[in-house]
Amino acid sequence: MKVDRLVSIIMTLLDKKRMGAQELADMFEVSPRTIYRDIDAINLAGVPIRSVSGVGGGFEIMPEYKIDKKVFSTADLSAILMGLSSLSNMVRGDELVNALAKVKSFIPAEKAKDIEIKTNQICIDLSPWIGNQNIQPYLETIKAALENCRLLSFEYIAHHGNKTVRTVEPYQLILKSSHWYF
Repeated sequence: MKVDRLVSIIMTLLDKKRMGAQELADMFEVSPRTIYRDIDAINLAGVPIRSVSGVGGGFEIMPEYKIDKKVFSTADLSAILMGLSSLSNMVRGDELVNALAKVKSFIPAEKAKDIEIKTNQICIDLSPWIGNQNIQPYLETIKAALENCRLLSFEYIAHHGNKTVRTVEPYQLILKSSHWYF
């Protein structure tokens, strides 16, 4: 979704300081031309992004710029909080708690109640009704292996009941239809 990408570009530029169009295009899996259009849209929205040419150049948010809490609409904040809250049902961790806290810091006091109501109107619970309730330690182990580029070994039982020990190098953790894959 374009709005998600625009917000992600803003947050990325706030975090990384300067990035080239091709680097952003690769990150968001779009063309550099789309990134140029996105940068124009972000500028029109009031976030001052400038381009620096030459070696080490790219796009950056002007250093003196601070995000105004009014950048995000009530609908934007509600959607972001709804998505993050649905993930918190499946994934525990400091990263998610910190992300929720940062997003909540953008909520103007006069809109807090309205956003809370909108956020709680739809609940996305991705956890299965019946299943492995003790999956969290396994997810944390896989996340640690991903972050540290480590191999994992585990006992695998094939559909015919054959047991083998497998050693793998995980590169991605995926939640699809209430099932985790890596």
